[in-house]
Amino acid sequence: MDDEIGAINTLRGMLRQYCPEVLISGTASSVREAIAAAVQLRPDLVFLDIEMPPVGSGFDFLKNCPETGFGVIFTTAYPQYAIQAINVIQPWAYLVKPYSVSELKAAVQTAYQKLRQQHWHAVQAAGQRSIIVPDSRKGTQVLRAEDIAFCKADGSFTQLHVVKQQKLEKITSSRNLGEFETELPELLFCRTHHSFLVNLRYVERFERTGRNGMIHLSCSPVPVDVSVAKMDVFVSRLEEFCQLRAFDEG
Repeated sequence: MDDEIGAINTLRGMLRQYCPEVLISGTASSVREAIAAAVQLRPDLVFLDIEMPPVGSGFDFLKNCPETGFGVIFTTAYPQYAIQAINVIQPWAYLVKPYSVSELKAAVQTAYQKLRQQHWHAVQAAGQRSIIVPDSRKGTQVLRAEDIAFCKADGSFTQLHVVKQQKLEKITSSRNLGEFETELPELLFCRTHHSFLVNLRYVERFERTGRNGMIHLSCSPVPVDVSVAKMDVFVSRLEEFCQLRAFDEG
């Protein structure tokens, strides 16, 4: 958000040329426009000017915006606002105009690391979520999402393969696979086939078998199928998950 169109165009050009990993979803030149854009677009990151004459400021945007799930990089000509900015929001970076390409790239890299960290924390939190599973043999069970390695359709029933004390246990539920796909966290689980829903944390190896594929799990000797219809989504989700896990381990 910036009240100067020239400043917006300059930042847009620098980001496109030097920070192609940043997808620009929208711009705004007033507090009202910025609030509307943030609510509609729900960005991960906002580049925010402070002085917004004749009405409002970047701080007014932060105070009044109902959507708050984004990081902030300040881009301002006024270095004296730095302390106030830190007290208000803990920005991810503070760029004083005119900033250099190296300063912009460093700020974007900081934001990238912060977003990866947030995303991985969300994945870990999703794994702790509990679900209630009606077991046809043992009655109702409460399971943690992260302990479910994969689910397999069995007619109108579902077989849940659950890791318990480093062993794989099968639970048969009267609920269908589509219901579990809806309830289990999308950050962890991916539908790989009309019969399979897989927890990405247990994927040890993936191989293509013609147009289809096969997943080898760390907890099971039995591979899981990947259909051609689900291939692109699965590969993209697996790559993203592996990048997040590598970032956490690094």
